[in-house]
Amino acid sequence: MASGGVTAQFEFLSYKIDLIDLTISNNLQNLLYTNPIREQDVDLSIQMRSTEKFRLDDGSIRYVGGLAIKVAIIGEGTNKVLDAVFGISGAFAPVGEVSSKAEAGFTKTNLPAILMPYLRATMTNVLSNAGFGTVLFPLINVYELAKDSDCPMIDHTRQRDSQELEA
Repeated sequence: MASGGVTAQFEFLSYKIDLIDLTISNNLQNLLYTNPIREQDVDLSIQMRSTEKFRLDDGSIRYVGGLAIKVAIIGEGTNKVLDAVFGISGAFAPVGEVSSKAEAGFTKTNLPAILMPYLRATMTNVLSNAGFGTVLFPLINVYELAKDSDCPMIDHTRQRDSQELEA
């Protein structure tokens, strides 16, 4: 194995799609709509979730974070064909000691960027199986969105540490 390279400071443990809410206007025009869903027919709104930090009973640290995406598909004219919300949560563990700067950077930008492809694939599969065929979603620069988001990390380890000191 070659020496050098980048060592990850966080391990991706798992993810779950935790929200699928889909509403389709049930009318003849929408049911007969068979045109491809183009990028310009899709309106997306992304909400970053606050990352939560936990200390497990064995003393190890875990981070849980995620994001949600609201999707609207517009048909011919201004006819709204679909409204949906999809959400994802993921669990991560630090690898060794992590500085507060690395922790802040990871939880704010890297964590949602890692989860985004899984959520995007789920959205594509659900809409395809709902009869919409292939949907071309606009490309999303998650790093830029996350940098501008205001989602502070919620540190549950401090609460637990203070509770243990009181006991």
